Amino acid sequence: MAEITVSMRAYCKLLLHAAKYPHCSVNGVLLAENSKSKDHRNLKFVDCIPLFHLSLGLSPMLEAALLQIDGYCKSAGYIIAGYYQANENYSDSELNCIARVVGKRISENCQDSCIFMIDNKRVSPESVSEVYRTYSLKDTSWREMEKRSTVDEETMETAATLLTSGAYTQLTDFDNHFDDLTNDWLNTPINDMIKRCT
Repeated sequence: MAEITVSMRAYCKLLLHAAKYPHCSVNGVLLAENSKSKDHRNLKFVDCIPLFHLSLGLSPMLEAALLQIDGYCKSAGYIIAGYYQANENYSDSELNCIARVVGKRISENCQDSCIFMIDNKRVSPESVSEVYRTYSLKDTSWREMEKRSTVDEETMETAATLLTSGAYTQLTDFDNHFDDLTNDWLNTPINDMIKRCT
């Protein structure tokens, strides 16, 4: 099983996406460093790309988004290695069909890929621990992984600061991008904001 770490940028953007649309399901992908070594068992998520908040299961939109993200990954030396999702129902943080299908697709290109299911109740500046449960693919089914910390204390503090400041209002996902192609799905302004917090 891979050791998983989540960078400040990846964690904060995932959290801000869930905070921006508390009334919707949201999803996105996590990018990891592309290691050529076969025995490399560490999965370091370095960035997060928010996908959708309107309809998570629209195949043509998902294909178009993943093609653009894949092109970016090739130029930056990353791979799509994780998927995150927050369900629409405030009390529901269970894996559903969409999470399983997208997660399976990602696992075809990264055998150590995982799914992060966000607990909506934890999306708050007061949250003192990670907002998700992590799942990995065992044989043909997704199983919850043993709880281990994937982010450090500084990341948690920065995430709380960004939530309190309302930074999530500036986050762009692919629904926003497809509405207006000038909307930056890489979220450069958010990346800069995170950098300034450190």
